Formats: sequence, structure tokens, C-alpha cells
Amino acid sequence: MMIKNVGIDIVQNKRIKPSVALSQKLLSSTELKEYETFFDKERQRQFLAGRWAVKEALIKALEIKLILNEVTIKLKDDNKLHVEGITLGADEIIHVSLSHERDYSVGFAIWSTN
Repeated sequence: MMIKNVGIDIVQNKRIKPSVALSQKLLSSTELKEYETFFDKERQRQFLAGRWAVKEALIKALEIKLILNEVTIKLKDDNKLHVEGITLGADEIIHVSLSHERDYSVGFAIWSTN
């Protein structure tokens, strides 16, 4: 495996204001369905901040512009986050990680080849 690039982003959660407009701009339809199950404003804020951070990390790692709501960050059965909606070369892989702390959310992305 060869690392092509990495990206990282940190978001102060209180800067995120949960709203319909922000959630529709940031979240894919799959993510939006999950988001809509959260009734607690702080959980909504944390979810939005986390998705913002990891998608910004992807932009930095891949050095491309993204339409944020066309990219899905999804926890799969293997208990790892997976990225959907980005086309890569046959031997390219994206690894992402997302972490929350009370006041901050951090996203990390690694773009690599096999």
C-alpha cells in the first residue's frame, strides 16, 4: 500500500447550527434518513459536525471539490466507515475515520493505492 495523500479537519461543534438547509446541503439521502432519527439537538449537531469534518478531510486528501450531499459516509457491518459516491481508480482506496469529543468533531481521510 502506498499513501497518496491525507486530509484532516476539526470542527467546533457549537459552530454548527442544526437546520433543514444545512442538513440538506451536507448530507446524502442515506445520511439524512439517519439524521432524522435523532430528536436531541446536541446529537443532531454532533452528527452534522462529524460529517462536515470527514467530508472536508476528504476534500483535502483527494484535492478535489465535492458536492457534499452526493457523498455518503456510512458505518458498515464490518464496523468501519465507508465512503460512497466518489469515483476512484481501480487500485485506489479511501480510508476515513471520525471521532467526537464533547466540544469537537474530527475527520481524517487517507487516500492510498494497493
